[in-house]
Amino acid sequence: MAKKAYQNDHLDVAKVFKVLANPKRINLLLALRIEACRVGNMQECINEPFPIISQQLAILRKKEIVSKTKNKKNEAYYSIDDDLTNKLLDLIIKHDKEIDSKKKKKK
Repeated sequence: MAKKAYQNDHLDVAKVFKVLANPKRINLLLALRIEACRVGNMQECINEPFPIISQQLAILRKKEIVSKTKNKKNEAYYSIDDDLTNKLLDLIIKHDKEIDSKKKKKK
């Protein structure tokens, strides 16, 4: 019996959600939504040590969610490389606010 189209896609979709499910990566993405940032600046923004930030950025780069560019001083800047990621973050934030609003109305 042949697999249906959705059965072939579920593992790929799960991999993306797994990458985005990490709170440290989400924190990085939310910071990068504001502006492209150097790793050194990210330490101040999200309050994590350099090795953690570097590791999380590598995971996000592997999935092509963020990209790295270098300036004339050879400093690496990271930015969100994918408009869909921004839209997905917007949708999740909106959904979360709607759920909170519904809960408050029930009380």
